[in-house]
Amino acid sequence: MASPLRGQATAAADSLSLTLADALARVSQQEPRLATARALREVARAARGEALSEQRNRFLPVVSASFGTQRLVQNQFVEIARRAGLPPTPVDQLDPFSRVFAAPNTRTAAITAGVRPYDGGVASARVAAAQAGAQASAYAESQVRTALEADVITRYADVQLSRRLREVADSALALAERTLAVTRQAVAQGRTAEYEIWRVDADVQAVRPAQLDADRQLQVAELALRQLLALPAHLPLRLDSPAEPWSADRDAVTTDPTSPTSVPGASSARLALREFDAREQQAAAQHRAAWRALLPTLDVTLSHQRLAYPLRNSEWGGPFYQNTVLGVSFTLPLDLTGGSVARIEAAAANHRLAQAQRRDAERVHALEQTELQAQLAASRVAWQAAVAGSVSAEKALRVAQLRHEVGRASLLELQDARVAWQRAMATRAQAARDRTVIEARVARLDRLPLAPIQP
Repeated sequence: MASPLRGQATAAADSLSLTLADALARVSQQEPRLATARALREVARAARGEALSEQRNRFLPVVSASFGTQRLVQNQFVEIARRAGLPPTPVDQLDPFSRVFAAPNTRTAAITAGVRPYDGGVASARVAAAQAGAQASAYAESQVRTALEADVITRYADVQLSRRLREVADSALALAERTLAVTRQAVAQGRTAEYEIWRVDADVQAVRPAQLDADRQLQVAELALRQLLALPAHLPLRLDSPAEPWSADRDAVTTDPTSPTSVPGASSARLALREFDAREQQAAAQHRAAWRALLPTLDVTLSHQRLAYPLRNSEWGGPFYQNTVLGVSFTLPLDLTGGSVARIEAAAANHRLAQAQRRDAERVHALEQTELQAQLAASRVAWQAAVAGSVSAEKALRVAQLRHEVGRASLLELQDARVAWQRAMATRAQAARDRTVIEARVARLDRLPLAPIQP
C-alpha cells in the first residue's frame, strides 16, 4: 500500500517530506476524537435498528422455540391415597387423564409467536427518535473530522511560523556577530574606540536568548504536529507547502484556488445547525413516545406445544400430544405510582432544552459568521501591510549596516534597524500563519462545529 507521503519513499530516506495535502491525508482514523465520534454513530445506528425491530413487530411475529423436560419427585396423588388408606395404583394402570397428572416424566416442545398490532404509536415514535439520533451522530462525526483538518492546518502553519521565527533569530544573531567582527576590525585600524567592542558584544549576547526561545517554540510545534499525524520522531521533518501561497501584488487573485473570498452565508448548510435540528427532532419524538406509553396495547399470541408423558426417565419418544393456544390481550396501563407522568415531564423538559439549544446555536452561528468575515478581511490587510513593512525594514537594515561599516552611522542606529527588521519579519510570519488558519476555517465553516464565542 503506497504511503500518502510522496517524499517518504525516496532513495535517501533521511528526512520526511510533508505537504499540507499529505498532512490532511494522514489524519489517523484512530485519533481519539474521531474514534469516539465513530463509536457514538455506531451506537446510534444500533439503537435505530432496535427501534425498527420493535416497529416491525406490528406485522412480523416474534417467534421463539423451547424444549423442556420435568421429573416428578413427589406425587401428590400417591400422598392423597396414602392418607385416605387406599392402596396406590400403578401409573400404567391409571386412566389416560389421571396418567397425565401422575406421570413421573413430562417432555415439552413448544413454539410461540406473538405480534402487537397496536401499541399506541410508541414504536413509531421511538423509530423517529432513533433515526434523528443517528442523523445527528453522523453530522457530529463529520464535524469532528473537519475540526481535525482545521487542527492539522493550524499545527502545520504553527511549524512554518516557528521555523520562520527561528530563521529570523538566526539571521539577527549572524548580523550581530558580523557587526562585532566589523567593530573589532575598526578598533584594530584605530577608527573607533575599544569600548565599542564591549557594547557590540553585549548586543550579541542579548540576541542569543531569542534564538534559544525560537528553538524551543519550534520543538513544541513540531512535536504537536507529529503527535496529531502519528509521524515518526526520529526523522527530520521537511515542509514542502509554501507559508505564503498568495500574490503580494495582486492579492485579489490568489495563487491558492481554494482560498475563500467570503464567509458562507446560508445557515441551512451548517452541519452544526443540522445536528441541533436532529437533536430537537429526537427530543420531540421521545416526548411523543413517553406520553403514548399511557395508551392501551393489543397483543396476539399463538402457542403450539407437543407433550409426552413417558413412564421411565430414559424414554424420550412419544406418544406426543398436541396443545395449541391462541390468545388476544388488551392491556391498559394504570399509572398509580406516577412514574409514567414523571417520564413525560422529563421528556418534555428535554424537548424544551433542545429547542433552546437550537435557538442559541443559531445565534452563535451568526456571531461566528460575522466575526470570521471581519477576521478574513483583517488578516488579508494585515498580511499585505506586513509584507510592505518587511520589505521596507529590510531596505532600512541594509542601509544602516552599510552606513555603520563606513563609519557614518552609530551602533544605536544599526541596532534600531535590526530590531525593526526582526519585528517586521516576525509580524509578517505571524500574519501569514493567521491568514492561513482563518482561510482554512472559512473554507470549512459549513462543516465545522460551533465555536464558543463571547459577544
